[in-house]
Amino acid sequence: MSQDKVKEAAKSPKGKIAAICSVVVLLAIAGILVFIFTKSDSPKDYSYKLTVTDATITGLENKGLESLKIPSSIDGVPVTKIGENAFANCTAITSVKLPDTLTTIGSTAFDGCVSLESINIPNSTVSIGSGCFSGCISLKSLSLPDSVTEIGPFAFANCTELTKINIPDGVTQISTKTFIGCSKLKSVNIPEHVADIGGAAFCNCSSLKKITIPNYVTHIAASAFEGCSSLTKVEIPKSVTGISSYAFYKCEGLTRVDIPLTVKDIQGHAFDDCPNLTIYGVKGSRAEIYARANNIPFKEL
Repeated sequence: MSQDKVKEAAKSPKGKIAAICSVVVLLAIAGILVFIFTKSDSPKDYSYKLTVTDATITGLENKGLESLKIPSSIDGVPVTKIGENAFANCTAITSVKLPDTLTTIGSTAFDGCVSLESINIPNSTVSIGSGCFSGCISLKSLSLPDSVTEIGPFAFANCTELTKINIPDGVTQISTKTFIGCSKLKSVNIPEHVADIGGAAFCNCSSLKKITIPNYVTHIAASAFEGCSSLTKVEIPKSVTGISSYAFYKCEGLTRVDIPLTVKDIQGHAFDDCPNLTIYGVKGSRAEIYARANNIPFKEL
């Protein structure tokens, strides 16, 4: 059929009806697809606890689910919490969609979910518990909303595929071993108001190439950057007064550390096994004394 005849057929009453029917069918199909892909799971798929004001998801009843779409409410009350150990070691889970009502993700909630590749953290979330995503070895990236103010110890420990994470400005503490063993983590922003970087916080983050220590930090904890073998340069801010043992142990790529006069205490082994390191500091400072005592080259700033 020629193009002219097609145009004429479309103008006919039957053609118009056929065109309208086609549009209706397409819209119906689109609606069905939207429903399928956005519909939340049934509350029956989960175990939960209810109070008058909120609901806490405590576990997974339907073990066949791989892609979770957690409902925003159960029996008329909002789902605000994922409980401790709720999905721990659920090795079949590959993706999770959390509801916008959520405020808290409990300790070890997704610990050992080795197949988990993607999860959204909604803008309502305030707290991420200790060990929350520990051992999630398939998780490659994660975006934390500005609403998050608390990240517990071990929260992302041994997330070996995690390459990048942005820490919200509301976070003031990076807890003990938060990112330990995140061997592919290449970049991380530390907000300027963070005052505490916990022990072994970035231990064995061997792909981490650059780190900026905020001016509010007063102490570099033990093993904080141990095994960060891709780090090449570190500037210690003037707010820091002490560097603990093994803080930069086995940072084999480290070539320069600037240590200000404010640092009065550098504990043993802080820079052991850093074969390429030169310490820069003020003549007669604790930095120079430490460098000379440990046969590390020293240069004046």
